[in-house]
Amino acid sequence: MPALDASAQTVHATPSAVAPVFVRTGRVSAASDDAAPPFAADRLDLLLDGESPLTPDWTAWAEILAFGAPLAGRTPFQEIRRLQPGESAGRHGDEVTIRRGTWDWAEIDPEPGLDPRALTDDVLEVLRARLGRDADVGPLLPMLSGGRDSRLLTALAHQVRPEELVAWTTSSDTGTSMEELAAARTAQVLGVEQRIVPAAVEDFPRDARDYGRAVHHMASFHIWLMPVSRAIAEHSAASGGVVLDGLGGGVFLGGGFPDDPALEGEGGSAPDVDAVVASRFARLGRYLDAAEDILPPGLGEELAERARADFEDVALPFAQHPNGATLTAYLTRTLPGISLAPVKVLGSAAPTRTPIMADEVVRQALRVPAEQKQDGLWYPHLLERADARLASLPTAADRTRRRQHVRRIESLESAGWLRGLILGSPAGDLLSDRMREAPVEAWAEELSRTKPQHLVRGLALLALWLHEHRDRLAQAEPDVLLPPRAAGEARHG
Repeated sequence: MPALDASAQTVHATPSAVAPVFVRTGRVSAASDDAAPPFAADRLDLLLDGESPLTPDWTAWAEILAFGAPLAGRTPFQEIRRLQPGESAGRHGDEVTIRRGTWDWAEIDPEPGLDPRALTDDVLEVLRARLGRDADVGPLLPMLSGGRDSRLLTALAHQVRPEELVAWTTSSDTGTSMEELAAARTAQVLGVEQRIVPAAVEDFPRDARDYGRAVHHMASFHIWLMPVSRAIAEHSAASGGVVLDGLGGGVFLGGGFPDDPALEGEGGSAPDVDAVVASRFARLGRYLDAAEDILPPGLGEELAERARADFEDVALPFAQHPNGATLTAYLTRTLPGISLAPVKVLGSAAPTRTPIMADEVVRQALRVPAEQKQDGLWYPHLLERADARLASLPTAADRTRRRQHVRRIESLESAGWLRGLILGSPAGDLLSDRMREAPVEAWAEELSRTKPQHLVRGLALLALWLHEHRDRLAQAEPDVLLPPRAAGEARHG
């Protein structure tokens, strides 16, 4: 995303809002002032003027810990927001205000009985056209995992511009080694060059710090992308290129995050609104299932309570919307957290595109009833029409649900670094007594499981943020997150 015009008086989010627009709210320097700083930017750090202390948004941090990212446009600073779909911000004199308008995607209703296969060729045509424009910028560099979105984009990219195409693969700290194996098989079938980037244990502290800065400490999901991001940056500096990422495929094309069938009302009646919202909240906050292992007594409930108001503000308007599950998942997971991986992490290495998030693609996908896409029902036809050789290739998820390698984050070296980082920070006040006293081997054991790992990553992100910005914060002690009975007993090394 190009830098926003510093002289602009009004800025708007795109329909997807994937390209971030950060806004400094409240009173700012008037546009007529000499050298007035921008009130909006695509980088949060450009809005940190250093003239006055900034206020931590502890609700945002409650949501980062609980969900992996802040909701409803929050950032770690109360004075800075990220525009959401349908929102705009305007500067009038020395005041900045944010207005909520109509979100076009929410106006689309699915068409009963519409077979998604009737839209396949139209969707693929849009994707090919966008990839063709991207290829005008430079060689295409698709991210190739063991999943379906990445192999779809890799196949289309190879058709559009096979010259100098390089597919990039790495291993996540929550996935399996089948990711690399499935991706390698796809690359072999398509006949494309593939580079698999391993991650070194000794680089984990550097990766965590650089990842935190890249995403403005707003998401805790993708530390493992840093090694491949650096490799792509080196490749791009020498040969150019445009990175392709499959953001949005799972939620829009694949019918991911469907509602629990048990929510359906009797006789086909609409499900209870409160039950729908509660179910979607529980699914998003599933990491808090590990709170009693990692956090002090009661803190998990406190985090959930703090996060609930923002979630309900987002989810209630879509409780009975025919695309409600999809739109809620997008606004509470894909947009605030997952989107920062391609936009900020990979985007720091080379120009990065997310073709599936194109307005024309999403609009088509939203026309299809959820039950026609659920569990990836549309993908076989999309893949078959894109390249028939891909239709029968199993994904990593098809091959196994079990982890096949030791996660880098659970090594004793990484666990020891995380333990020291968190305990040496005010973030350590948010650990249970058991975790504070546990040896590094016990930390490594917790980090081998996804839900505890998520909470530890969130605390590490908070520790890094407090260290990075402590000199500009009005308050650096996260006591506000602690239950009242523990607030007076906070301690850290």
